[in-house]
Amino acid sequence: MKNVIILEDDFHMAQLMKEKINELPDYQCNSIYTNPVDFFENPNAATIFLLDIVMPKMNGLEAIKKILNLYPDTNIIINSIKEDSDTIFNAIQLGAIGYIDKQSFQMDYQEVFDAIKDDGAYMTPKIARKVMSHFQKKENDLEKLTKREIDVTNGILDGLSYKLVADRHNLSIDSVRSHIKNIYRKLNINSKSELFNKFKV
Repeated sequence: MKNVIILEDDFHMAQLMKEKINELPDYQCNSIYTNPVDFFENPNAATIFLLDIVMPKMNGLEAIKKILNLYPDTNIIINSIKEDSDTIFNAIQLGAIGYIDKQSFQMDYQEVFDAIKDDGAYMTPKIARKVMSHFQKKENDLEKLTKREIDVTNGILDGLSYKLVADRHNLSIDSVRSHIKNIYRKLNINSKSELFNKFKV
C-alpha cells in the first residue's frame, strides 16, 4: 500500500479526503496535519503529499522545499483554492508535480494518482487552462519584439548586466539601453522585475 499524507487546515475537508483515499485499493491515508509545522515536528515519509497552500504557521509553498529536502522522491500535489498564476507557477518551480483546484469537490483521486505514476503530472482542467494561457500570452508578447530585442530580453532574464548583454551581442551599452526602452514600451512595463514576472517559467 502506498502512503498518502494530507496537510490541510480544514480538518473536516481533510477527513473527507482521507475517507475517499482509503477507498482506493492501492493507497492509504493514516495521517492528517492541519499545518506543516506539526508535520515537521515528527515527519514521516509518504509516496504522495496532498498539500494546501493557505495554512496557519507555515505557507504551503514554504513547505514544498522542506518536504522535498526530507523526501526527495516523494510526489507533492497542491490542493488549494488559490488559482492565481503566480501561486501555480511558484508551486511548480518549487517541485510540485500536481495542482488540484480544491473547488473540484468530486475529485477522483484514483485518476490523480494514476496520472503521476512513471514521472507523470496532474492538473485539474481550470489549472491546466491557466498554464496554457500563460504560455500563449508569453508567446504573443515575444512576437511583439524584434530578434535583437529578444536577445537583449534573454540576456536580462539570464541575470546579465547591461554591459554583459552588450558584450554577448557585440552591442554598445547605449544600444542595450535603447533596446530595453523599446522592450518596456512594447510590453507596457516599467521595470526589470515586471519583465521577469512576464516571462518567468
